[in-house]
Amino acid sequence: MPPVLSPCLLIDLMSWPFFSLSKSPRHVPVSFAMGRVTMQVSGRDDSPMATIWDADILIWAVSRLVAARRRGIPVSPRVQGSMSEVLRFIGRDPAATRYERLRTALDRLHGTQVTTSLRQTRGGAQGFSWLIAWQERRGKLDLILPQWLCDAIGRRGVLTLDPRYFALTGGFERWLYLLVRRHAGRQSDGWAFDLPHLYRKSASRSPYPRFVFEIRRLIAADTLPGYRLRLETDASNVPVLRFSPDPSKETYPHDLVDNHVEDS
Repeated sequence: MPPVLSPCLLIDLMSWPFFSLSKSPRHVPVSFAMGRVTMQVSGRDDSPMATIWDADILIWAVSRLVAARRRGIPVSPRVQGSMSEVLRFIGRDPAATRYERLRTALDRLHGTQVTTSLRQTRGGAQGFSWLIAWQERRGKLDLILPQWLCDAIGRRGVLTLDPRYFALTGGFERWLYLLVRRHAGRQSDGWAFDLPHLYRKSASRSPYPRFVFEIRRLIAADTLPGYRLRLETDASNVPVLRFSPDPSKETYPHDLVDNHVEDS
């Protein structure tokens, strides 16, 4: 029986637009620059890029490696498990159709090419795919992760996620939860971004008014696990999204959170 895992993800994957937020195939590359951070994300040979739902597989793999690291096992790019284990981890029934969807997601992760300056020396960049290789045989799963991911795990650049994250159905909703979780953390005062900055950070293809509409919709829905959102305006009348922990919405053990992270 595999160990019970606390969902974990790299803080870098919670802060930047590495994944498509749409369930429709995205063939248009992400081309992003903010400050010293640049990134290009695209599908290989015009195939669709990986989605934020595909990233659930990476959350499982990172969680396996973090659990091993806490037991004193060195971080390795190879992660082994089973298809049913992944599906149970993300709260899905291990039905045959789920296996096919999981294989398709693995293909998208393998076929997505990333080039980024993040965590590189000034002027440098690194390229990789989310999966160097994967193999599934009789339900057993074998993944090879890029060194870029393993390096981040090794320097403890991870945070735990509320397991209710996997029940969030919207791509925008999932993106916002990850950003809020990364920046607000356990700070009682939370964090805030003005909406124009947040819009640029999302690399959204929607017009800015649609982005604001979605933010307002999520504030009204109040569905982000563990956090409360509210919209304010600053002295220049620019809308600001403020988010902070909401103890009344917390159900997972915060003592498992790895708070030794680097700022990004």
